[in-house]
Amino acid sequence: MRLRHNKNALQLINDSNYSIKNFPFHIEKNTTLEIGMGKGKMLSEMALDNPKMQFIGLEKYATPALFALKKIENLKLNNMRILIGNANKILEYFDNKFDTIWLTFSDPWPKKRHFKRRLVYRDFLKLYKSILSENGKIFFKSDNDNLYQFALEELLAVNANIIYHTNDLHNKCEYDFKNYLTDYEIKFNLAGKNINFIVFNFKK
Repeated sequence: MRLRHNKNALQLINDSNYSIKNFPFHIEKNTTLEIGMGKGKMLSEMALDNPKMQFIGLEKYATPALFALKKIENLKLNNMRILIGNANKILEYFDNKFDTIWLTFSDPWPKKRHFKRRLVYRDFLKLYKSILSENGKIFFKSDNDNLYQFALEELLAVNANIIYHTNDLHNKCEYDFKNYLTDYEIKFNLAGKNINFIVFNFKK
């Protein structure tokens, strides 16, 4: 169900100490970025389980991000911040590199004329390369099979290093990691929909 727009959400987030408003923002070591954080379920659980690490959620829309803010406040997470912004401006936001980046259930932009808007399009991948640490990794999850195939093609086009990929994360995954679920992931998993998964970085 589509969230009803909250006209006060952006102001509430900007008034919070958990919001990133001044740029460029300094990134500490062991920092994870989620692009398209949504309501912040996955990232807030990561932050709760890993108090010595830092977490930043980038979200374009304030209404879902307000739910993430409430999670941060309720859990008293001093290691998680929210940034309302666009992925295409990511180089303006940060002054250091991330060890981990998550792309979670991004808008697939299914129409062919919109392919450049997909967050796994090669221009975006080049931006991620600029903010990923030398030994860092990027994780991709999506319910959209076409976006998964598009991502694999774009990764090959930019000569990225595909570490692992599967079109059925929950049933056919041999990659060893702890999978924190997003709200979308729970919904699609209960409906029996396969979840696509890619781990990649960039060749040195």
